[in-house]
Amino acid sequence: MSGSSGSGLMPPPRMFVDREPERDSFVLEVAAARETGEQGVFVFTGLPGVGKTSLALWCAHQLEGPFDIVLCVSMGASSQALSVEDALTIFLPQLGVESLPPTGAGMLATYRAKTAGLQILLFADDIESAAQLNELLPASAGSVVIATSRRRSEGFEEYGFTTVSVGLFDLASAKQLLTYGMDDAGAEEDLAAVAELCGRLPLALRVARAHLRTRHGGRVAAYAERLRAAKALLAEFTIDGERVVEAVYEVSYQDLKEPEQRLYRLLSLHPGDQFGVEAAAALLGPEHPVAEVEDALRALVRASLLTDVGPGRYELHSLVRQHAAALAGKDENAAELWEAVRRLVDFYLDFAVARELVLSTRVRWGERFDGRIAPAYQGAGAWDRAVADLERERPNLRRAVRVAVDERFFDLAWQLCEALVTFYFQRDLYADAIAVHGLGLPAAEDVSGRTGDRRPQLRMHAELGTAYFMVHEHETALRHFETSAALAEQIDDAEVSVVHRAKMTVWTALVHRRLGHAEVAVAAAERSRALIADPRFPAALRARENALLDMNSGPMLAEVGRFEEALAVGRRAVAYLAEGTEQHNHAKAVANLGESLALAGEAHRDEAVGVLREALALERARGLGWWEAHTSELLGDLLTRGGRPDEGRNLLEHAQRLFEEHDLQRAAALRARLDRG
Repeated sequence: MSGSSGSGLMPPPRMFVDREPERDSFVLEVAAARETGEQGVFVFTGLPGVGKTSLALWCAHQLEGPFDIVLCVSMGASSQALSVEDALTIFLPQLGVESLPPTGAGMLATYRAKTAGLQILLFADDIESAAQLNELLPASAGSVVIATSRRRSEGFEEYGFTTVSVGLFDLASAKQLLTYGMDDAGAEEDLAAVAELCGRLPLALRVARAHLRTRHGGRVAAYAERLRAAKALLAEFTIDGERVVEAVYEVSYQDLKEPEQRLYRLLSLHPGDQFGVEAAAALLGPEHPVAEVEDALRALVRASLLTDVGPGRYELHSLVRQHAAALAGKDENAAELWEAVRRLVDFYLDFAVARELVLSTRVRWGERFDGRIAPAYQGAGAWDRAVADLERERPNLRRAVRVAVDERFFDLAWQLCEALVTFYFQRDLYADAIAVHGLGLPAAEDVSGRTGDRRPQLRMHAELGTAYFMVHEHETALRHFETSAALAEQIDDAEVSVVHRAKMTVWTALVHRRLGHAEVAVAAAERSRALIADPRFPAALRARENALLDMNSGPMLAEVGRFEEALAVGRRAVAYLAEGTEQHNHAKAVANLGESLALAGEAHRDEAVGVLREALALERARGLGWWEAHTSELLGDLLTRGGRPDEGRNLLEHAQRLFEEHDLQRAAALRARLDRG
């Protein structure tokens, strides 16, 4: 800092990993302030332990003067914090004041008089509030003030200060700090594991680096295993017996009011890092209004124990969660914790059901589908809003099923699986479906065993069969479909039994078609048609089930040469599904009609091309990746044979790329065809 008259600034950090985005932002803001002649006030905020002071000091040391004087003070943690008057007793002697005024007001007036007209760099670490910093500002426009704060005060905006948000390291920077000064860095995967176990938090990474050098001889793999096995991870981050990471969280926690502290403890029960206000409210219980919960969440954000990641959305860092969980185990009643977890799973079940009711009109079982919950949205845009909600909460919903199973909330677990079916299959999320319904099956078996109601059990088998079918695990899919149909035969309610057997027969037909057994597939489809026509089949469901059977059986009929029937059922399916809410099934019906037209020969080629183009547009709009790939392949083949090889090849290559994401077997086969020319 050229031109300074003796710097009182703390030395720069000895180990510093460059934070280019934050640094560049700071440099630009300083340049803008100097260009306008305004005093630049910069407050570095972020999670405890994220490296605010290191970055702020590094930035301060990079500043070009001239400065007449540098003032530096550490305001300290709140329990031993300095006041404004304490800071002035440090600053005034440096400014040449030999006899301090006896009152705070007098010291402040003297400070402002002495700093007027001077070019000052003021560094204030760990300020308590925007008002506190505002009182310490020099009385000269050309000065630069750099501060750090554990708090995310709205006052920074009120006073017009520039906030520099300091985030977690990315993985590359985390590994760089972890191995700073080490010759043998260890295997990349072990370094990455340690970095993630440290939450990519600079303070934890510095402690881990020290432990690697002093306790583990640089053996990263062994250290990673120790951290993985730790029952209390925060307790591992100690220096000379002091739990340094835990200590920075404890300071912020002790500053909270009791209701905020309780919410903080309960948030450790949430299975995912990110969550919304309603989930937090569910943890606290119905006696706490949402507005009250929002206020408490904002208090946690101000304390830098939570991060706001969007309107009404928050994130709890992994190590902060450890701190909150330890407090919950110590300060909360076990029965109350159990009730809070059940309320949370209940919330996610209701959330999923309300959106499932938007996505499909299919018959569902379970008490949450008895009419007590209304669809989340209606009218134009309802489908898109419901899908967006489910996509946002997708990790939490999956974890909620795991929590429900672990806590033996089996009645909730299988219904949550049931509520996710349409979303998973509309979005080609078959790995999610297999994982989630694999958890739901034993939960359903428990419910069926205790109640005698076989419906939960047969639903999980049916949904697992569908997911395995979509990933080409055909034998596994058939086993699930057959088991589900057999369970349906044990149900006394003839309507339920015949409906479900009709569905399982259709899926059996689809498996046989996939296996190349066209005649067997058509025979199974016809058995399903007979079951739908059975007088015991509910009349209110018959039109939809026939439409779905029409949709699925068209290409089967075309494959055995029954083209007239194939086109007739295909057109019926498209007409019926175009009028309803099941937009994903409408897209599939158009695609299947296009496939039947393509199989029907040259006379239908032009119509097939038009229908398949329409199907592609619908599939893209609805995010049906596998179907878009399948349709692209069909259309690409048609165009290639019809004298448009360039357009055809582009579509085939597009299909291959999509199959790489959704169906590796089809991708490999298509890639081989393209390679052959």
